[in-house]
Amino acid sequence: MKKIVLSFLLLVILCSCSSQFNKETWLEEPDKRNDMVHSLIKMYELKGMTETEIIDLLGEPAEKREEPSRQFVYYLGRAGLGVDDSLMRLNFNKNGELESHEVSHD
Repeated sequence: MKKIVLSFLLLVILCSCSSQFNKETWLEEPDKRNDMVHSLIKMYELKGMTETEIIDLLGEPAEKREEPSRQFVYYLGRAGLGVDDSLMRLNFNKNGELESHEVSHD
């Protein structure tokens, strides 16, 4: 019984580890972005970056919105049990600088 519990705990720990942000992987394998997004946020001071700097780092967003404010939306892959999409929304101020970011599941 102990072996089963230990094996299960090891599996949970290995599955919960997120990957370190890698620009090439981010650009070439969008379905792996969900595993890297937290590392990205820790590695880079995104707030205050310009739209151009964000695009240089992350590539073109899946969607650019103008209303209610300027927003880039990046697809991060499937969330949870694969039912929802995981998205990172980057909100810019009137000067084109990143004001806030959020990860959501739609």
